[in-house]
Amino acid sequence: MRLRYGAEDWDMPEPWPDFPDAADAAPVIWNDRGKLWFFFGSPRLQGGPPFQFLTSLDNGATWSAVEFPKLEGTVGKFTPQPINSVVRDRHGVIYLPVDGSGGNSVLFASKDDGKTWSDTGGRTAGRHTTLVVGKGGSLIGFGGKNTEIDGFMPKAISRDGGKTYVTSKTPFRPLGSGQRPSLIRLASGRLFFVADLFDKKKLGPKGAGAFVALSDDDGETWKTRQLPGITTVGYTTATQGPNGVIHIVTSKNDPDVHIELNETWVLKGPLQGEDFSGLFGVTPYKESYPSGKVRATWSAAVLHGEYLLENLQTFYYENGQKQWEATFQGGRKAGVETWWSEDSHKIWEKTWSANDAWSWKLFDAAGRVTAESRWKGKDLVDANVAGSLAR
Repeated sequence: MRLRYGAEDWDMPEPWPDFPDAADAAPVIWNDRGKLWFFFGSPRLQGGPPFQFLTSLDNGATWSAVEFPKLEGTVGKFTPQPINSVVRDRHGVIYLPVDGSGGNSVLFASKDDGKTWSDTGGRTAGRHTTLVVGKGGSLIGFGGKNTEIDGFMPKAISRDGGKTYVTSKTPFRPLGSGQRPSLIRLASGRLFFVADLFDKKKLGPKGAGAFVALSDDDGETWKTRQLPGITTVGYTTATQGPNGVIHIVTSKNDPDVHIELNETWVLKGPLQGEDFSGLFGVTPYKESYPSGKVRATWSAAVLHGEYLLENLQTFYYENGQKQWEATFQGGRKAGVETWWSEDSHKIWEKTWSANDAWSWKLFDAAGRVTAESRWKGKDLVDANVAGSLAR
């Protein structure tokens, strides 16, 4: 699924590679200096590897075939579920944490950009360990469900590439089933951490809640702030955009939540007295293929300090045929949204109405409607497929 930059609503999810009866799970996307890696596991794939992966060189427009890792050396016990972080150290080694056996995690490493992988040998102090590279080059792992040290979440630091770890306790409470923290290095150099406040299954709804934290000293001390109105972040993942905005996605909520914040909010709270009022600076943009042919055109504006899509956005195939087109008003879709094939026939059409209502039509190559549905937000109201109505 995709949240277009400047849009207020996520696009509907699209199909992804599927291994039948394998329980595809635990996805993690990593932006490696412009190259995207997509890792996932298949816990029910008999004889399967600890993970598999795809790569993209065009921001996810196209992807490689699924690759299974070429494993070298001894591989210990693991559960084929990648965790939410992938890092590259100052020597160029890639580290991918994967669930281990029971209350620990294992790091798989590649010294040749994914051609071969190895089990680093050690195990962290918890399952679902989220990882960063320390300022001095160490590997720092936080968290793990169903594990604790003196009633606190464990921390594990390795200074030998994951062969051994020194463990200690953090100031955070341990987590349980259905919970996983996220730890990332921000552009400022700080560490950013997000997790649930407590093991929700032990404390129950009254103990529910979640928080974020910042550290200037690689996790020795933290400045924390509770996320208002959030019951749980569950299996959470965080990332930072080029504009500095920190994005968090949650699970175990209904619906799941996408949160945006910045370091100032954590450190000081919302700033007072700033005037971001009014819509201004509606600016047209254009992107071209290497051949010089137009790839996309759009316009955007700023409202209350936020970049929002405004008016028509169109993407083109390199042959000049339209691929996709939609109209935005203040970041939200309005009117008709259309997707065409490269040979110019309409594949689908969505019509956006007020009050979060919209309809969706699918077409065959002859232009006939093959399916039609009506929606309220992300909820299906009714559908008509090949003449049969479902509610």
